[in-house]
Amino acid sequence: MRSLELVLDPDSDAAVRAAWDALTAADLPSLGRSGTNDPHVTLAAGDALPVPEGFDAAVPMTLRLGGLLLFPAGAGRSVLVRAVVVDPVLAAFHAAVHRRAPDAVETSLPGGWSPHVTFARRVRDEDLPAAVATLRATPLPETLTVGGVRHWDGETKTVTPVA
Repeated sequence: MRSLELVLDPDSDAAVRAAWDALTAADLPSLGRSGTNDPHVTLAAGDALPVPEGFDAAVPMTLRLGGLLLFPAGAGRSVLVRAVVVDPVLAAFHAAVHRRAPDAVETSLPGGWSPHVTFARRVRDEDLPAAVATLRATPLPETLTVGGVRHWDGETKTVTPVA
């Protein structure tokens, strides 16, 4: 799988990693347990996404965080994320990405996309109260600053900066 992603600037990246670390310290699932993860927002995903040469819309400068969400992750488990609010700038850029990203999966297409920052995968139902309490106790800024756009190739494990 390949993806096009918004990555965060150093301060916003550190804030998300602090939340990952808090979950890890509480002995809960966390993306901080894997050294290959970077905080990001996926814009498009698919098996054959090319590395684009540019976009016909401005890259968003900031991302406003919304509420805590759960995505299903199998029986008795969830993915724990914070929503990203889709403002006009983000919507325009997302559409521009998809003009350069043919054959993206349906869940990343405009109209079916739920932008988010992931904090933990496969959280057991019985651990959700502790995970939510841990994230509530870990301050995150209301707005994250975008540091750029990257292309991730999961097969070759390569990152290509795009913007």
